[in-house]
Amino acid sequence: MTIARARMSRKSSPASIHPFVARYGDLFDFLNDAVAVCGLNGDIIAANEAMGALTGYGIQELHGMNVSRLVCADGLREIMERQGQQVRGEAVSQRYELVWDRKDGTKVIGESVTRLISEDGEAVGVLAIVKNITEQKRAEAALRHERDRAQRYLDVAGVAIQVIDPDQKTALINRKLREMLGYQEHEVIGRNWFDIFTPERNRGLAKALFGKLVAGKIALDKCHESPVLAKGGEERIIAWYNTTLLRDDAGTVIGVLGSGEDVTERRLMEKALVDSEERYRSLFQNSRDAICIVSRDLEVIDVNRAALDLFGYAREEMRELDIQASSVYPAEGREFRRQMEEEGYVRDYEMTLRRKDGTHINCLLTFTARRDSGGNILRYEGIIRDVTEQKRLQQNMWLYVRQITRAQEEERKRIARELHDETVQALATLLLDIEAISRARKPLPRNVIEGMEQVRSKVTRIAEELSRLSRALRPSVLDQLGLVAAVELILGDLSRTGRISGRLEVTGQQRRLPAEVELGLFRITQEAVSNARKHSNASNVSVSVGFLPDGVSVVISDDGRGFELPGSLSDLAASGKLGLVGMQERAQLLDGEFRVQSAPGKGTVVKVSVKAAVQAGIPAAT
Repeated sequence: MTIARARMSRKSSPASIHPFVARYGDLFDFLNDAVAVCGLNGDIIAANEAMGALTGYGIQELHGMNVSRLVCADGLREIMERQGQQVRGEAVSQRYELVWDRKDGTKVIGESVTRLISEDGEAVGVLAIVKNITEQKRAEAALRHERDRAQRYLDVAGVAIQVIDPDQKTALINRKLREMLGYQEHEVIGRNWFDIFTPERNRGLAKALFGKLVAGKIALDKCHESPVLAKGGEERIIAWYNTTLLRDDAGTVIGVLGSGEDVTERRLMEKALVDSEERYRSLFQNSRDAICIVSRDLEVIDVNRAALDLFGYAREEMRELDIQASSVYPAEGREFRRQMEEEGYVRDYEMTLRRKDGTHINCLLTFTARRDSGGNILRYEGIIRDVTEQKRLQQNMWLYVRQITRAQEEERKRIARELHDETVQALATLLLDIEAISRARKPLPRNVIEGMEQVRSKVTRIAEELSRLSRALRPSVLDQLGLVAAVELILGDLSRTGRISGRLEVTGQQRRLPAEVELGLFRITQEAVSNARKHSNASNVSVSVGFLPDGVSVVISDDGRGFELPGSLSDLAASGKLGLVGMQERAQLLDGEFRVQSAPGKGTVVKVSVKAAVQAGIPAAT
């Protein structure tokens, strides 16, 4: 019979239960747990002092109180269900946890053990023994929280962590180690670590050593490496660090904690390095380039045969040298040391070095630092390439190009002068003759006059075009007034076409520059403007001339169609950009910097800058 039914029928009588209260009265005396006797309807017939302490009510208050006042709705349903099972004979006694509502509104958790009280084979009441487990539950919850938090810490750790109990079973394995070996936690926990992870060839020895470790017969290693089997059968090498014996309060070993990292790739790399050492030594000795190994102080440690041949020293003599001290120019040596110390490498660094016989050689040095595992520089290794002959050929080539350029300019100047002084002047005389004929005393027929006018117009246009060509070949204004005036002339001719607008901007203190510099910058500007006029379909071209304290810069930009730049300026000729190649060469002849920016649909910008002093005695044009 359930409590609900008992409330309606009131079959149970307190008088019939009291004898059983006397029977179980001994429990009230010696049990520290709360004890209560209830009718089947849930009314409390008797309770001990511990029940009063559990609920916060006095014993007299509890007498006759229905248990529904001491539990929540869910708790009451739990009691009814359990009591129903007992009445139906499905269980003699019940053990379950229940939350009790105390008189002061607080709650306690009790572990209840209930048993039916019977008379003449009929259930007439319930004996309940309740143990207060509130603190135990709190401790368990706190323990679970700490355990979960510890597991989270272990799972985010960057190293593999495991715990093996004294029976060789896996007690803990973190996420890093699971991912490393390809297992899920449930596949490992509680199973013998060595049977799963140790290769069979090492298994017996590993188990024996573990037994001695737990027994204290051998000392712990600070670090040891061992092969382990991943789930797929692949062997990995794990370096275990700071292995620790875990003990309980009595000092008994309860597990072995280990943390480690996968060093498989590192060991394979070390083996490959060892295997390649001989091949490296062969390459070192037989290379045609001079190879040097130097200390952090740039003192020579070792060199190959090519280096001995390059510098003319014996091997022992080379080991007494210092790369910086071998530099002909101290500033180059100091800069080499600075770059090595600050950046750890140099690449194609130009330095003039001295051979044993005192001759100078132009070299390109490429060095890099070798470091230890902590990042500290151990030494520098590099190649020294002799480019003396190459630089000599290059210098000769530049001299040749410079002379060719000068010859071209002289020829341009001569042709421009002849066009202006002879051809254009002859055409001017021809125009005067035509004008004289047209104004003759004897009137000419109208058709003849019209024909003469057409001839005069054609001659005028020819004279103007020849004048333009003369200015393009070598404008006299460049020699007389300087770069800015010559650029204005270029932009003026451009604007007269009516299709492209030209604009000039001058910044800084305008001044005359060496003739060679003015001519080179003029030719670069002329070529850039010509390219914009012929190929870019631009509407606007602007030129900016900036006079700097130690030089001058010129920027020519247009808003035309642009083009795709090659990977480097050295590829301009291969891509057909010969005009840009000429500009670059002129800039190099002036020892200047040359840059091009362009992209399809975004126009083109040509920048050139040259370091040039003011030309003495020639004022700036105004």
